[in-house]
Parts: sequence; structure tokens; C-alpha cells
Amino acid sequence: MKKILIATFFTAIAFSASFSFAYKLERSDSGAILHWPAEAFPVQYRITNRPPIGADAFTQAVQMAFNTWQAVNNATITFQYTGSTDSREPALDGFNNIIMKSKVTGSDVVGQSYIYYYVSDGKIVECDIVLNASYPWGTDGAANKMDVQNVLTHEIGHLCCLDDLYDAGDSEKTMYGYIDYGETKKRTLDPDDAAGLAAVYSQGSPDEGDSGGGSSGCGTLSSTQPPPGPYDINFLWLFLLLLLLGSRRFLRPRAKLTPQ
Repeated sequence: MKKILIATFFTAIAFSASFSFAYKLERSDSGAILHWPAEAFPVQYRITNRPPIGADAFTQAVQMAFNTWQAVNNATITFQYTGSTDSREPALDGFNNIIMKSKVTGSDVVGQSYIYYYVSDGKIVECDIVLNASYPWGTDGAANKMDVQNVLTHEIGHLCCLDDLYDAGDSEKTMYGYIDYGETKKRTLDPDDAAGLAAVYSQGSPDEGDSGGGSSGCGTLSSTQPPPGPYDINFLWLFLLLLLLGSRRFLRPRAKLTPQ
């Protein structure tokens, strides 16, 4: 039987988790840890050709965010910038895109990650990251702007496998699910952020070193509501068609980045 492919839509909720872990790993409905298979390395990505600021500054900030995760000791995941994209919507199209949208799920959402993966083993197929174009953006930590590198470092954490943290004790970590204007602290990984990445990719196995506690107590909600754009289709007919093909595709809100 064909493997089951899931599309996970990360969107934030203002909720503090009841449990506190060093880090949290994203899991599929079957309990498998989300991860990129070794054959996907380097994970390639493209950057919007309509950035909210100068293209060179924006591209550099995005690349620095990816490099932050790639530099983690004992982690084997690697990334490769492959150019620009004119894509305006997240879609399962064979590319990992960093794009801008003025309409996202909730006006307070700063960044969203759309991850497609197989539910049986958690292998990621593709990920699109969306930044809210309605916010002012910058790269210098200006007090009245959202910092590109700061936000992208957090969202790339989702692309890798890590879930949001909402406990007050996690507020200095990159994967803390709240953000503010002028904030830059998410640019630098906390040791717990790095430990979560290394737990998944140290030996190329998603099943080793899961001290982060998985998704238990992560303070997220599930929903059947699709994200905007290309997902605005008749999901009932799509669901029935995929059932006939022996697979199911789901869309589930899991974690968003929201202002404090």
C-alpha cells in the first residue's frame, strides 16, 4: 500500500505548555519523528524574488538563518540555496520556498511553516516557509521592525523537526513561540535548540536521542481548516479520491510564531 503523505501547517497559538522539556520534536500521527532523509541532503531552498526589503540584505539574512542550524555540532543536516522563486503560495510542488504573503492565518501570525511528510515514517518531502508581508521587516534589529534572520531561524527550526515552546522558562530559546519587534535573540541557538537538532540528525536516524519528549504537552491545537491560497479547494472530493488511491492527505495546524 502507498505510504500516507501528510501536509502539516504550522501556525501559532498563544498558549503556555503545561510541561517543560529541553526541546520538543515534531511527530506524525503514527508517532514517527519528522525528519529529512539522508538522501535529501543538502536540503535545497529558494527565496522569494519579491522580498520586503533589499534583495541582497534579505537573501543574506535568510542564508545566515540556515547556516545557524547547519553549524550545529554533531548534526549532519545541510542546506543549499538554489536561487529565487516567483511563487506566492505554499504548495506541494517539489520546491522548498521562502515566500511572503499579506494574508496569512490570523493577523498576528508573523511566520508559518508548511511541511509535507509521510505519516508512516515521518520523512519530510517538502517545506515552504511563509512570512507575513503585512509586518515591517528589517535586518538590523530595529525596534519597529520584525528581524528577518530572527524569524527565519525560528521557522527553519520547524523545517528541521523542532516544535514550538511556550513555557516561560524557554523564553530565551530560538524555538520559543512568541516574538517581538526588534528582537534578535532567536538568531543564536540555545544549547537545547542545538541538542534537539543533533538528537535527530547526529547519526542520520530520527529514532535516537529523543530526550525532548516528542509532542506531548506541546500546547498546540488541531484543526481541519486549510491555509489560504492553493488549499482553497474541495477537500471532501480530494479526501475521497485519495482514499480510493490507498492514501490520505491531511492538513493540521500545529504551531505559529506570534508577537508578544
